[in-house]
Amino acid sequence: MRSITMKRRSGFSMIELVFVIVILGVLAAVAVPRFVATRTDAQVATARSDLASVQKAVVAKVFADNLDPKATSVPAPNDPTKGANGSLITWGEWLIEVGGLDRSRWTTGTGNPIPGIPATNSIEPMGNVANSQTPGSPSKGGCGAILGINTNTGTLEFQPNNLGGQNTGTFCDLLKASYATSSGPGNKSIPLASTGTIEF
Repeated sequence: MRSITMKRRSGFSMIELVFVIVILGVLAAVAVPRFVATRTDAQVATARSDLASVQKAVVAKVFADNLDPKATSVPAPNDPTKGANGSLITWGEWLIEVGGLDRSRWTTGTGNPIPGIPATNSIEPMGNVANSQTPGSPSKGGCGAILGINTNTGTLEFQPNNLGGQNTGTFCDLLKASYATSSGPGNKSIPLASTGTIEF
């Protein structure tokens, strides 16, 4: 009797390869959106941390340097000449310098200004915003002014409700929503001008 032996093939069959590709596709479809969401959450947390630091630093620096919050421009905080010719800057630039903000994540207000405050007196976070040239395609841009110096009232205006406007994007929307409370949008004014004399 003659036995027939079959040669065993080494390798994968087409069906096995298709199953592997399908499994990898499902894993990618689940993992990629979660990764993007985690990245955006980290950007929001960083922006919130930056804003908290700036608000504390601004109040301390205005009082320490005896600055007039109603002035139209201010001496550069890191300039040793303190107010010599050419060292005056806008409040927006001053906020970025005093807060030690990363200029790749922050810019002076250019998009949606805070009502009553010139764009140059405020700062805005940079993130993924709607691209007007290619609808539905995000690009990096400003979300709208969120923090600024009101030179009319001498106050530091924190306006998270001002975020968004025309430039809505995931980062901008999440940052705005992170400040919303049950009682309001989280806006506040911090007085920087002294209301009276200090007696010793």
